[in-house]
Amino acid sequence: MASINLDHLAGIQYSGVAGSSKDCQDAVIRLLQFGYSISHTRILTNENTHCLLVELDFGDLIAIKSGFASGFSGEGPSAFSYVLRLLGIHCGEITEHEVNEGIIDRLDKSALTISDIDSIIESKPIRPSRWYEYIKKEYDPRSRLTDLWRYFPHVIPFAVIDDRIADLALNFWDDPDKQLLTGYRRVEEIVRERTGLDEHGNKLFAKAFLGEEALLTWGNVDQSQIKGRANLFTSVFMAYRNPRAHREFRISPFEYLNEFLLLNHLFVLERSASEV
Repeated sequence: MASINLDHLAGIQYSGVAGSSKDCQDAVIRLLQFGYSISHTRILTNENTHCLLVELDFGDLIAIKSGFASGFSGEGPSAFSYVLRLLGIHCGEITEHEVNEGIIDRLDKSALTISDIDSIIESKPIRPSRWYEYIKKEYDPRSRLTDLWRYFPHVIPFAVIDDRIADLALNFWDDPDKQLLTGYRRVEEIVRERTGLDEHGNKLFAKAFLGEEALLTWGNVDQSQIKGRANLFTSVFMAYRNPRAHREFRISPFEYLNEFLLLNHLFVLERSASEV
């Protein structure tokens, strides 16, 4: 590749690894998983090799390197099919642009120039659109979103986690079973300290939240809502905490994460309750 004047480099963000379908697929998943709003995706095509130039709502560009392919079977076309189906749902606009081998090469080396970017943006997209043809039947429009999202990482949404179990969230995947049991004990102890009750599990929550002699309640909601919220505590302990305390569980990351978020909601409800 000819030398490039550093002053002419586009200075955009790059993601993925050239030739690695999995890394480039994961690069797209990260953009979607962590809240980026994509206004326009440009597919950069040179024969059977494809890169992506992703434009965010606020104008920033992210280039995804050449881990995608088409025209044959294999990981490259499969990953390309999958990310295009995802982007078709999440992205505002998708266009395809023919580019020369030099642009693909410089993109893979994280060295696109300002001139390269201008030429891509100013180029006319391929018409009629053909990018739909790259999507395999397994990822057709009838695919359920949950099937498409199955490759997404199981991540803790830290923004909604109660600060009193933040330590459990940070180390959750080291030992999910241990963190869950610690969380259940912790919410019991918090309710005992607030109410002065010397009970455990269902009896503790029933006395704390239910009936005319309840010690904690929620304002500005009717009795049916109060009962429903209180029953969440007893139901979660019966359905999840009690079995977990008596035998070893081997469940999927998806189930562990769901249970942790359910436990987190008990902390949120407890915090919003006030003394009677």
